[in-house]
Amino acid sequence: MNEIVAGSDVSMGESAEREWSRLVTTAVLGTDRRPLPPAEPGWESPVATGDAAIELLNRAAAVATARRSGMRPADPPPPIEPVPFDERATCPVAAAAYLDRMLRGQHDILLPEWFVLCRKGDFQLPLHLLPALLLRGRRNPAFDAAVRAVAGPRAAWLAEAMPELRIKVRPTPLAAGTDPFLPPTPPVDSGAVVSAIVGTFVDRTASWAAAGQIRLALAGIEPTWLPALIVELNRAPFHAVTERTRVDLLGVAQLRSEMIATMPSPTPNQSA
Repeated sequence: MNEIVAGSDVSMGESAEREWSRLVTTAVLGTDRRPLPPAEPGWESPVATGDAAIELLNRAAAVATARRSGMRPADPPPPIEPVPFDERATCPVAAAAYLDRMLRGQHDILLPEWFVLCRKGDFQLPLHLLPALLLRGRRNPAFDAAVRAVAGPRAAWLAEAMPELRIKVRPTPLAAGTDPFLPPTPPVDSGAVVSAIVGTFVDRTASWAAAGQIRLALAGIEPTWLPALIVELNRAPFHAVTERTRVDLLGVAQLRSEMIATMPSPTPNQSA
């Protein structure tokens, strides 16, 4: 914007700067308190509107566009290293969808098992969810450790490539005594646990206040017992006290069963 305005010794940049300053002052005070000043040479509105406020906006739009078009582009940022190559299979689409649902708060008690299944299946984390996973780990070091154990060097790469996320390049060390991010330990007798869960609906003790403990027990039973539990939960009699818990547990059981089916462990021939 260093061209000279025709018929004057003023550069276009200087002219635009003066015009912009006068328009801003008038806009702040208002056209009803301060008359719209005559336009600088070359900045006249092409269409007369008869309304000072509309003319001010038209002239301001023209000046703003000219100033932006006259700016020199900034130097491009230095190129970053490409994302580290990962030879593992991509996480199944369905498994990634379940992970997304859990990150949004739907039955997130199953998140530890999802990571166990992902490690056993030797899958990559879904790349589009990696930022959300690492951001969640900022307030949960145990979760962060689980994420980075599967993500590998891609976690540090993302932290350096996108500093605006404020993700640490290296994980926060776990404090002594911190529980690892693992699913509940399977009970000795999963069948007995299933019977106990069903019994809470028979005697109507499965209130919403007890849902947390029942949900934890459900997350620990052997997966082979999930179909039987789903059948019994569907058969459970309706009662206002237990219905909310029944629907929630049914959702947890169904999601867990489907999640396990989407991430099978590799067979010996596959892992060889």
